[in-house]
Amino acid sequence: MSYQDTFVKAVFALLATLSVTLCADHHNRSNRITPTVRAVAQVMPSVVNINTEKLAESAKGQNLLNRKLFSLHPEDMGDTSGNGYSLGSGTIIDSHGLVITNAHVVNRAIRINVTLSNGTKCEAMVIAQDEINDLALLRITTIPAETTLQTVKMAEPGDVILGETVIVVGNPFGLGNSISRGILSAIGRKVTYNGRVIFADLLQSDAAVYPGNSGGPLINLNGQMIGITTAILKGTEDINFAIPLERVENILAKWLVPERFRPVSLGIIPAVKRQSSGSLLYYIRDVIKDTPAWKSGLKPGTEIIAFNGNKISSLMDISHVLWQLQLGDHVSLTLADGREISLETADQRLSSGRTLCEIKLGISVQPLKTTLAQALNYPFRGGMVVSGTKKLPGLKEVNRGDLLLRVGDTFIHNEKNLAQALWNLPPGTTISADLISISKRDN
Repeated sequence: MSYQDTFVKAVFALLATLSVTLCADHHNRSNRITPTVRAVAQVMPSVVNINTEKLAESAKGQNLLNRKLFSLHPEDMGDTSGNGYSLGSGTIIDSHGLVITNAHVVNRAIRINVTLSNGTKCEAMVIAQDEINDLALLRITTIPAETTLQTVKMAEPGDVILGETVIVVGNPFGLGNSISRGILSAIGRKVTYNGRVIFADLLQSDAAVYPGNSGGPLINLNGQMIGITTAILKGTEDINFAIPLERVENILAKWLVPERFRPVSLGIIPAVKRQSSGSLLYYIRDVIKDTPAWKSGLKPGTEIIAFNGNKISSLMDISHVLWQLQLGDHVSLTLADGREISLETADQRLSSGRTLCEIKLGISVQPLKTTLAQALNYPFRGGMVVSGTKKLPGLKEVNRGDLLLRVGDTFIHNEKNLAQALWNLPPGTTISADLISISKRDN
């Protein structure tokens, strides 16, 4: 045998050995791809990190009509300049840039920055907020043209198993997306505040949760969101709570309607609930007065079995369609009694937001312009400023120059938002609002 033949055989032997080694390594790696790894890989692109710049604590908004706030898990950080910062997490629920998070993550936010899983940094604005349920809806406003947003997959509302493995995904201490694993420790946990039951349906897990995890998803081993992390038991890291998906979807359904996004009216607010039998019931929770749905005779409580000719598989399937409706679009509802209802969106024909505000809240407002914002030392790009008030009960702490930030669960970026918040509100109704008082600001 020649030297050349010996060399060739040695090379082939080495390649064979490497091949066996690589196959073994591949086999060993495949054994490491556990259900947890697969679930995390599936959900991670849908989780965002949230960083906000907030108003300093001394500049909290005044409570209009004696509103009281309740926050389970504030995660604020301050600096020497008096600015406040918040770290949190969020979950993409619509590919057009809608993100669900905790209300306390974005409360009092001046600016909201969102970082996608691939590192892309975007800006966002608050669309709606509910402090009692500790949920907020954001919309990413600066999505790069080449970026595709991946929405989270949701489990069926109420489809949870006591003792099953669950995973928390979020942004602890601003470090970026991290995970922790545990079990579902309790279902239907109650939380009370000042003797009042605030939640009676929370999910409890023992997965480690830290400041910054709030607003991120709690998922099962199928990679499906079953809740939103909202709080930990003080003094612990492994007794934490999540808002269950049924509550999340129903609040989103209230927000994801065309009336909130453009001057288009349909008038239905859908909902879902898991019945004692285990089946899901889809129904109309509310009908907005003087809308196409109202005029069709639809009533709250009516069961829906199909939407646009398709059997309903998720409440979000309805919500994804409703919030994007344009003027003249049609939807059809198949009711449990066999009726088929066809609805066409109509012009909302809102009255002037400034007029409605004066009539219904007793407050005169004007748009916040850049020059006025600079003169008042406000760090906001838009909003409505109080230019006068009537002597109505509950308005003694509202002053000329105050900035109106929110009415009900609608954030006020412009006069259109104000009209949307007030157009169907009967005069005399008690409604919550946030204002920033110039007298309370630190200059």
